[in-house]
Amino acid sequence: MVKSDKKLKPGKPGAPTGKEADPKMLAVADFLRNEKRSGLHTKEAVQYDKRVEYFKGSKLVDVLLGAKYKGKVAKETPIKSRAEAAKLAQELLRLGYFHRSQRVTHAHTRRWELELLNGPFEEDGLYTWVYEGSKTKLYLMCAGMLVGALGLCMIQIWPLWLKIGVWWCSVTFLTTFGVLCMVRLVLFVLMWIVGFRGIWLFPNLFDDNQTFAGSFMPIFGKGDPVVVEEDSDEEYWEFQRKLKKKKGDSEKDKPKSEDEKKVKKKDEKKDEPAFQFGWINIMLIFGIGAIVCVKLGLFDGENVPDFVAKRDDLEYYFKSLAAPEMPNTTEDGKPGKGKKEKDPFAAPDEEEKQRF
Repeated sequence: MVKSDKKLKPGKPGAPTGKEADPKMLAVADFLRNEKRSGLHTKEAVQYDKRVEYFKGSKLVDVLLGAKYKGKVAKETPIKSRAEAAKLAQELLRLGYFHRSQRVTHAHTRRWELELLNGPFEEDGLYTWVYEGSKTKLYLMCAGMLVGALGLCMIQIWPLWLKIGVWWCSVTFLTTFGVLCMVRLVLFVLMWIVGFRGIWLFPNLFDDNQTFAGSFMPIFGKGDPVVVEEDSDEEYWEFQRKLKKKKGDSEKDKPKSEDEKKVKKKDEKKDEPAFQFGWINIMLIFGIGAIVCVKLGLFDGENVPDFVAKRDDLEYYFKSLAAPEMPNTTEDGKPGKGKKEKDPFAAPDEEEKQRF
């Protein structure tokens, strides 16, 4: 076990950084925080109205004992047994790189959140990251946002094809999403009148706790969260079973609940991709919306506003928008040279003399 020279106060929030951080513990935390490097995969949840990343204690111990934990980090803090890995995890917990959490289920629903739990490190527990890791990615994202904002301000110098493409995407999204909201409201009112109370089309559409794909699944429902990770429910029921065993309840003699049977059915379908349903809904909805916009003529050049593209530029690239050219004919009505312009300073001919 590697002990830190710097100690945190019990009430001090956050993980140690800068001068107060132990370089060895900080190196281990950086290694674990990098999912691609360590293999410690995290999941997202809500804790006190904030989206956080959490992991299971046993997976952390497995990573510390795995083949990826090697190199300079392993030389500074060698791990030889599962007990030593648990002690190292306990030290990280004490220093505040992550804290222990537990699931709390809302009454009469399957919606759950994480809440803080005081206690030592255990492999069966859940732990929420406090340490955010390297700031390089965050700085790059901030720089990208600044460059994107400057690019939006310079829309007048964009190439015409890019301005028209952005305009088409904006029209498709706003039109499709607006119509979807109206249809959603009408269906809700109709179902309410018929007797199906609280049934929505895409019930998670405005749920801030869902991902973009999760907002479009399920198609109909009451807004219960959709579990994207295959083993989330399995871990939850495993956690509940262990709690009952600690209280002296025997799970072997009790019949299995319907929820646990559903979890087993999900385990049989682990090979199926988890993203399929939500992204298919998105592609279908916005694909149909784009086709409708084309049929309504919203993408026609004459409907493009002036702040997106000037009329002269559109007529140059889209010849159909330009005014038709007048045919050039002679006095006989046959194609050829047009009428000759008369010289205003020339002498009057015989026809003009007779008029006067």
